[in-house]
Amino acid sequence: MSAETLTVRDVAPDDADGLAELLNAVIAAGGTTALEVPFTPDALDDTYLTGPNVHCCFAAEDEDGTLLGFQTLGRYPGLPDDVGDIATFARVGGTQRGIGSALFTATAKRAAELGLSAINATIRADNSGGLTFYARQGFVDHGVTEGVPLSDGTLVDRVHKRFALTAKKRLSIRPPAERAAAPALQKKGRGWAITESRLDTLHDAAREMRRNPTQAQTVLAEALAEADAGGFKFRRQVVIGSAIVAFACQPLKIAIEIDEQLDVAPEVAHRRDKSLAEVGIKLLRYPALAVLNDVDSVVAKIIDEMKASWAAQRARPRTNYGPRR
Repeated sequence: MSAETLTVRDVAPDDADGLAELLNAVIAAGGTTALEVPFTPDALDDTYLTGPNVHCCFAAEDEDGTLLGFQTLGRYPGLPDDVGDIATFARVGGTQRGIGSALFTATAKRAAELGLSAINATIRADNSGGLTFYARQGFVDHGVTEGVPLSDGTLVDRVHKRFALTAKKRLSIRPPAERAAAPALQKKGRGWAITESRLDTLHDAAREMRRNPTQAQTVLAEALAEADAGGFKFRRQVVIGSAIVAFACQPLKIAIEIDEQLDVAPEVAHRRDKSLAEVGIKLLRYPALAVLNDVDSVVAKIIDEMKASWAAQRARPRTNYGPRR
């Protein structure tokens, strides 16, 4: 499996069962995690997925929707408020698939957008793969806690590593006055500076849009599914910050809107488009009639944009990351 076939996304409430099964298999295998007690789905959700101490949590899945791993970033006792604590878990046997690398790209970006200054990783000293992985990500040694006992009494050191972050601009389509008044999101791992109730409303609206697509959206979705897109996929009705876009390929930072001549205030549309651009997401717009009359031409233009984005990413310096923590 190549990195191009992986999809990284925010965790969803219904991921808890599958991720608990995945993590419990990692715990049962032993040797790569300090965790020793299996998790129920509810306990996992509260601790690592969407609980009140979670900054963000991303899941990786393959093209068939199989969960391959997850990475969580949260608050941890003893760490400063602006330092998140990271944990990465990949399906047993999947540590060489680039899962950790793909997840960390999303986690580091979100952490910077949240205004965190650093990410802390704590790894068992006998977990050579985990130590190598975090070192290749750019983590540096920060300290060692010696002789932490396992359940059988074995003493194993814990190595603490840090990754420094550069703060990035948050995404918001709200006017500045509303933006300043909005409290930072503290739950559900989304991390944008909007209220929890607003976020829930956005996701409910996105689900309703997926259930009731317009004709143009259906035509474009089918055409994109059949197109040769190099392993990349577009998700439908995606919430990005406080915006909902018709289609999004987040690894390539491309979003698509179909102009349906719906009743959207021009100032709201302008703020949304500008905010997406400010966080590096290119928004492509196509009239509904163009999609319905010649969808092949529209898809060809989208593929060209995808190739250009991929080429730009490839041109930037990259790090070859190792296996998971």
